[in-house]
Amino acid sequence: MRESAGPVSECWGIDAGASLWKLATARDGGWDTRILPQREAAALERGLPHPRGRGGLTGGGARAIARELGLPEASVLGEFDCWISGAPIVAAIAGLELPEVYLLVSVGTGASAILVREGAGVRVGGTALGGGSLMGLGRLLLGKDRFGEIVALAAEGRRERVDLLLGDLYGPDDSPLPLEVPAAHFAKLESAEPADLAAALIGMVAHNLGLICGQLALAHGAPLVMYCGSTLNGNDLLRDILNSQTGAFGVRAEFPGLGAFCGAIGAAARAAEL
Repeated sequence: MRESAGPVSECWGIDAGASLWKLATARDGGWDTRILPQREAAALERGLPHPRGRGGLTGGGARAIARELGLPEASVLGEFDCWISGAPIVAAIAGLELPEVYLLVSVGTGASAILVREGAGVRVGGTALGGGSLMGLGRLLLGKDRFGEIVALAAEGRRERVDLLLGDLYGPDDSPLPLEVPAAHFAKLESAEPADLAAALIGMVAHNLGLICGQLALAHGAPLVMYCGSTLNGNDLLRDILNSQTGAFGVRAEFPGLGAFCGAIGAAARAAEL
């Protein structure tokens, strides 16, 4: 994949997550990006520019990759710092204007929420619900171990057949919240169809993540939540629910196209400054 770039040139970044490795290379005024399965070090090395030039690594697997590829210890960079550096670049590519204060959310194996104020940031919350939960429960409930299969199933399902909704408990004039809001995930179970279970699974992750991030943004005076991370890739249901849940707090949600590479692009940007 290739996109126009910011001011960074001739450098690369790797975000070594718990499930996937993301590689971003700034070249000729644009970004070349790749996603690789974890532990594909040989393929990762082939994707690096030659000569290697300046590069940075971040994420839980960064030190192991640096050792395996013979890269200097100084090339391993702080994960949140890289995400904060990458956010304005991926936002600019998407044509998004970031406010002075916003919430940056990394949606990967789990999720972390970083409050960014005038370019500096601090983690203010998060959840262990994320892509790892989708994969683990997808395997247990659906017998599926590929992310794309779970997402495709969910697109055909109806989570209201699985979740107990407020509309199941209240009349139209009595509910304190919209009737389609879940009262309890997986508590109705009128259906055990794989598509319905997949939709309910993604709904559980999205609903709770949106609640957490909407509340955090509201509490810290952030008018925008920018959701990034590979779990959002091709996952329309996840994005739609996050957008709705975040908006319920009067906060705007955005999903930049290169959000999965926010950490990798930030690592490249920080490496260019070293």
